Amino acid sequence: MATTKSTVTVPEDLAAYIREEVAAGRFESVSAFVTRAVDNLRNFDPLDLLIADMIAETGEPDESVEARLDAAEEAARRVRGQSGDHAA
Repeated sequence: MATTKSTVTVPEDLAAYIREEVAAGRFESVSAFVTRAVDNLRNFDPLDLLIADMIAETGEPDESVEARLDAAEEAARRVRGQSGDHAA
């Protein structure tokens, strides 16, 4: 895969987080971290469109759906915390 060198400026707290992730061995380099983060963000675009279509078709989620979503997000945070792995 061809690559291009880019310079980015990020807040110091994010830079520190990225350096910690690289130091912990979760990413090969700062470039690998940024590449995964951007790729993940790009993959959300079609998902956002799908969700918007679903909401247009069925309406906004009700409180029970919101509660299940909150529970699933909390479970995912616990799993990530136990494994020591952080998603980009």
